[in-house]
Amino acid sequence: MKIEERNWKEIQEFYDAGNSTRNIIDKFELNYGTISKASKLGYIKIRNKSEAGIIGKKKYPLVHTEEWKKNMSEIRKKYLKENPDKVPYRLNHSSKESYPEKYFAELFQKENIIVDRYIPISYYELDFCITDKKINIEIDGEQHYLDKKIKVSDNNRNTYLENNGWKTIRIRWSDYQKMDYEGKAKYISELKDYINILSNDKPTIPFIENGKKMCECGAKICKTSVKCVKCAHLVQVRVSFDIEKLLKEKETNSYEKLGVIYGVSGNTIKKWIKKAS
Repeated sequence: MKIEERNWKEIQEFYDAGNSTRNIIDKFELNYGTISKASKLGYIKIRNKSEAGIIGKKKYPLVHTEEWKKNMSEIRKKYLKENPDKVPYRLNHSSKESYPEKYFAELFQKENIIVDRYIPISYYELDFCITDKKINIEIDGEQHYLDKKIKVSDNNRNTYLENNGWKTIRIRWSDYQKMDYEGKAKYISELKDYINILSNDKPTIPFIENGKKMCECGAKICKTSVKCVKCAHLVQVRVSFDIEKLLKEKETNSYEKLGVIYGVSGNTIKKWIKKAS
């Protein structure tokens, strides 16, 4: 049969349904030479490599088993432990000291707040910390509040540090910059007091028993917690405050700053005020 006598419309529809040129050869008793010639003459339109790849992925999607994912995760963890310089966090974390970091490094020295610099903790590196007391101090630029990827990275880092007994103090650089001289002096004084409180009440490190993470009271807890619900509630109860005083302090302080003063997050301060309203 001559090439022009073939029913190329039927062949095209069969091919467009996701079949390959090999399928055309088998079904219509053709060969690669005939298909190539028909393509040049315009009887059939053949997919390019990119289009063929897309069809292949749709028809035969790559599915990884849970066992495969687990093995790959273990291999990656082992690699990163053996090659700490390849850890994504450290690759994306600038080795250059930013102006806010330089400012607080000099301020801590002036105020006799003894901190360690650039301490590696697992996959992370702490710019300012009191290692023996497991207190981490973060000087955050606005990217830590606006960039979604950085926010996710910070959450993962915070969870890891918290699960290993660390307490993180976050200082928002833009909030600190807006303070006047007296406000900054007061803020640093309160920061020193809070660090002393944490130093005298070292964070509790959860322990493992029979493969299960346990609270200090002996109750089982989930992998993302450091205390059970009951003990966490008791800690919250121990934080005493005068709501009238808190409302007055809110007039001149941010939620984050009040959080440093009371040893909780800025969001917790916001909830206290909202509950009292």
